[in-house]
Amino acid sequence: MDNLTRLADLRRNHRGFWQLLLTTLLLLVSRTSTAALVSDVVVTRQGESYVVQVRMEVVGQPPLAWQVLTDYDNLQKFVPGMLSSRVVSRKGDEVLLEQTGEVGLAFVKITSKTVSQLLENPKHEIRFDLVSGNLKRLRGSWTLVPNDHATIISYRAELIPDFPLPPLIGSATLGQNVKTMVDGLAKEIERRNRVAVKE
Repeated sequence: MDNLTRLADLRRNHRGFWQLLLTTLLLLVSRTSTAALVSDVVVTRQGESYVVQVRMEVVGQPPLAWQVLTDYDNLQKFVPGMLSSRVVSRKGDEVLLEQTGEVGLAFVKITSKTVSQLLENPKHEIRFDLVSGNLKRLRGSWTLVPNDHATIISYRAELIPDFPLPPLIGSATLGQNVKTMVDGLAKEIERRNRVAVKE
């Protein structure tokens, strides 16, 4: 085999390798991008209040999603920006939860400390209402609805910050922080679902 023939074979082999690699990468990207579908993150301003609404679909049944949402003492391990989270007390379906989080506001990070009263409707809904902290108001709910082998998770919250938000970018900044939070939850739900499937 002469040098020209060897060079042609080498090029063909390399071309096949790169085509295979590109196809594999595209498949990985497509699988990753469809893992959790955050279909809607909406923030609206109502007077001094901000109303946040999120709807997302994650792979995993409601009991598993519930397990992650109520893993209160470990939320800081998989929710970006969550510095600490602990149950202060529990009485039946009522939970007193203390949390410290970091909110990115343009080039500044603000620490938020809250104590909230939670009311659980097991595997279906969590309602929360602020008891104390450096927010003027924080109340809302998480709801879970089964959808085949997935779960539709809805989050709604009304909050009044105790710190100024820039009027032009306040809603967008708040929306991005919320999206980061729910993305962390979605990834943990799907991680645990993958582990459960393997078992």
